[in-house]
Amino acid sequence: MHDLILDPGKDLNTKNLFIFLNGWIFPTDASINVALSQSDKLKVIRPFVQVINSKGEWETVIENLGFPMGKDKTVIADLSSNFLANDHRIRIRTNMEIYWDYIFFSDVTANVPAVSTIINPVSADLHYRGFSQGFRKGGRYGPHWFDYSSVDKNKKWRDLSGNYTRYGDVLPLLTESDDKYIISNAGDETSIKFESKGLPELKKGWKRDFLIHTIGWVKDGDINTALGSTVLPLPFHGMKNYPPSATDIYPQDADHQQYLKEYNTRIVTQDDFRNALKK
Repeated sequence: MHDLILDPGKDLNTKNLFIFLNGWIFPTDASINVALSQSDKLKVIRPFVQVINSKGEWETVIENLGFPMGKDKTVIADLSSNFLANDHRIRIRTNMEIYWDYIFFSDVTANVPAVSTIINPVSADLHYRGFSQGFRKGGRYGPHWFDYSSVDKNKKWRDLSGNYTRYGDVLPLLTESDDKYIISNAGDETSIKFESKGLPELKKGWKRDFLIHTIGWVKDGDINTALGSTVLPLPFHGMKNYPPSATDIYPQDADHQQYLKEYNTRIVTQDDFRNALKK
C-alpha cells in the first residue's frame, strides 16, 4: 500500500470542491491476473479517499475513487461536504501502480450550456498499416506512446488464428451496434471519414471538441488469455460469460450468418508469423 496526502488549504469552499487527477496506470495482463488469483496475500486495492475526522483519525469517505483507465486520463471526484473536520487534508490509498502527472482542486464549477451534435461516418476503409514506433512519453517511467509518422510494416505479434474481416470498405459495419463488427488483426488500420457540413456554426465565444464513441471487444494472445490463440468464439451483446457457456452462442439468424460469409473471409494462421520470422 502507498499513500498520497494532499492539502487543498483552508481558503477553498469545501461545500463545492472537486479534485482533478490526471495520470496513467501500468496495465495488467492475463498472466499477471492469473498470478494474482493464485495468491491469498496479494489483492488489488482500488484507490479510495480518506479525510481526517473529529477524532483526528483517517476515515474513508469515497470507497472507490476510480483510476485512469489508459494513458493520460483524468479522474474527477466530488469532495463537496466530505470533510469531517477543519483539517482539509485528504489521503488517497491504493496498491495499484498509478502515475499521477498533475492534480488540482477547484471550488468553481462552470455552469455553461453545451450542444451535442452527432456526425456519422461517411466512409471507412480497413487495410494493413503496420506498427507505429513506440517510445516512453515523459522518460523512463512514462507511459508507452507511439509516433504515427514512423511505421514498421513487419509482423510483430503471433497472430490469433481464424477469419478476419476482409480489407476494403467496412462502413456498413460501423453504423450500428448490432454484433456485426470489424475483426481486425495486429497491424490493421481502419481509416474513417466524417462529414462536417452538418455541424452548426459556432457562436461567439464557443469552442468545439470531439468525442469518438465506439463499441467493441478486444482479445490478446497472452498465453493465459482464455482462448487466446484463436479468433473464435466471437463475442456478442447479451453474452453472460467468456469463455462462452453452452448457452452463449453467437447469433445464428440469416442476417448475422450472411455478415460472416460476406465480410470475414480473410484467413490468418500462425504460419504467417512464423514464415515472417524466417525471412
